[in-house]
Amino acid sequence: MTECIDGSRAARRAGGPLHAAVVYDSDDALGERAAPFVREGLDRGETILAVVPSQVERVLRSVLGGDGDLVQWREPGLAHRRTGEAYEGYRAFLAGQHASGRPTRLLTGNDLDRDADPDRLNAYLRFEAASTAVFRPYGFPWVCLYDRRRHPAQLVDHVGEVHPQLLLADGRPVDSPDHVDPARYLETHDGWLSTVPDPTALDMPVTTPGELRAARHRLREYASAVDHRPCAAERVAVASHEVIGNALRHGRPPCRVRAWRSAGVLHVRVDDGGLGTGVTTAGYGPPAAPTSPGMGLWVARQLTDVVHTRAGSTHGTAVELQFR
Repeated sequence: MTECIDGSRAARRAGGPLHAAVVYDSDDALGERAAPFVREGLDRGETILAVVPSQVERVLRSVLGGDGDLVQWREPGLAHRRTGEAYEGYRAFLAGQHASGRPTRLLTGNDLDRDADPDRLNAYLRFEAASTAVFRPYGFPWVCLYDRRRHPAQLVDHVGEVHPQLLLADGRPVDSPDHVDPARYLETHDGWLSTVPDPTALDMPVTTPGELRAARHRLREYASAVDHRPCAAERVAVASHEVIGNALRHGRPPCRVRAWRSAGVLHVRVDDGGLGTGVTTAGYGPPAAPTSPGMGLWVARQLTDVVHTRAGSTHGTAVELQFR
């Protein structure tokens, strides 16, 4: 498993496992599109993991009848979890099933709603795009559910770009005409950096690795003042440490570290003068070894609600971490 998305590999969709979206606007449409996918897996003796909101489970159980008891049902909880953490949970599950030789298929439906902020929605779509490439080696089909009645248009209107297939009314898959190869999608959807207030609560240069410890301490202190839970402050400190370390190792020091709070979100932004090669696609899969490139962003993506990047501009490279 590589630490980044391989564009040439991701482009070879033919013969890969299903990664399809179901877009629906009624309970009947949900049952017609999703139930055949579940029944096919049950007929083949596969493990079916359905991580869906309770109302989706009720609809599908009514269609599946007694077969619904053969499905492993779980609530998503994504609205209260970090997107990267949930994504890595799916990857680890599929990796374990693959290693044990258990045929499996995955049905998921997120619980983000119309009140979800745009940054989180954009981050969610990036993870959907990355999963097509990162989860492909396990060989398991995966269907994602989107409800037009509940999900914001900003999310639903773009699912065809991050899913190679769509399921029709009778459950048949067709190629999505809007699909964008994962590497290309991540490179062109790296997120809008937030406007940095002037002044910020924390603004410090970091020039050498020897200054990392002091920077981490100051970030932990600031995060503790914003959120008194020790675990929250430690997430900020660790994720920021990884990104600053990347800037020192792979960028062009000195780097500038700023932190501030806005509308219930703690922001940490790290800028350096480098080109940021690979930063937009790195960290979506675990590196081969702890010392491999991409480890820092892989850790940061799991500890952070949202990661936005900017690479290759005349202003250098920037990574923004958002913590809720």
